[in-house]
Amino acid sequence: MTDTRLNSAEIDSCSFGPSTEPVIDICVPTFRDDPSRLIRDLSKLDQAADCRLTIYDDGSGDTNLTERIRSALSAYPGPSRLMTASQNMGRSAGRNALIEAATADWILLIDADMAPDAASFLSGYIETTAAAEGPELVCGGFSLAQAKSNRATALHAAQSRTSEVVDAKIRTENPGRYVFTSNILAHREILETIAFDDGFVGWGWEDVDWGLRVAERFPVRHIDNTATHLGLDADAVLLSKYSRSAGNFARLAARHPSVMHQTPLYKMARMISGLPGRGLIRSAAKALALSAPGFTPIRARLFGLKLYRAAVYAETIQ
Repeated sequence: MTDTRLNSAEIDSCSFGPSTEPVIDICVPTFRDDPSRLIRDLSKLDQAADCRLTIYDDGSGDTNLTERIRSALSAYPGPSRLMTASQNMGRSAGRNALIEAATADWILLIDADMAPDAASFLSGYIETTAAAEGPELVCGGFSLAQAKSNRATALHAAQSRTSEVVDAKIRTENPGRYVFTSNILAHREILETIAFDDGFVGWGWEDVDWGLRVAERFPVRHIDNTATHLGLDADAVLLSKYSRSAGNFARLAARHPSVMHQTPLYKMARMISGLPGRGLIRSAAKALALSAPGFTPIRARLFGLKLYRAAVYAETIQ
């Protein structure tokens, strides 16, 4: 077992399985999410043995979770590794640690609460690398095909369907904007040239910033090789995440004004920022978004969610 350091956090690393050099490094950052199902799903896929799987636990501090991850990794057919940070350093720092530890030319970033939708998920990406003429970013896409929505998560499911579940043809029209790092394959040169900005603290928007910066310098290719987002949030949790992401949105808008200032979300936030009674707007929007499922139409609740986000972001944008 070896120790390294990243941004003052101690990283404990242990390996499992064969020591063969992988065709693809699969990198999974997690913080208090159990990636065991993802590990088992990946283990069953075509050409899993050709890919090294690395889990980065970003300071969860949960010994039971660590043991579940170790047990799942021990059954993975290819080389695998668990990296455990002594303290939480954030999503960008975690991804950067995974990238630094990888050795393959191609790196697949996938979140712990995702589930590949086809047995050819890995082999499809491997075929893509063989056909690539140079470094590029390949985005496989997002789905809810295996997700089980209920009354508690219906708002998040509806929001995902309207803004994230987008086929490759539509994503290609704005390639940098539709980079969701929950399921992307990138050449090492891209990841070494353009790091994730750890100035984005906590949850939200760091992947959009990174995707826009990549698109300025490298080809971004969108394909339909989807994975399902299983981790749908309950209504109050979803709104809490948005309330904590205002600083990140402001950072994104300031760094990419030509893109972000044209988005409906920014325009709505900018409009609200000049209005009196912004607190009342935010409170009313929150009440609408959280109104009882089955009583308020989902479209109305989605509007409340969008208005709430805009009202929160209105406090930080310039």
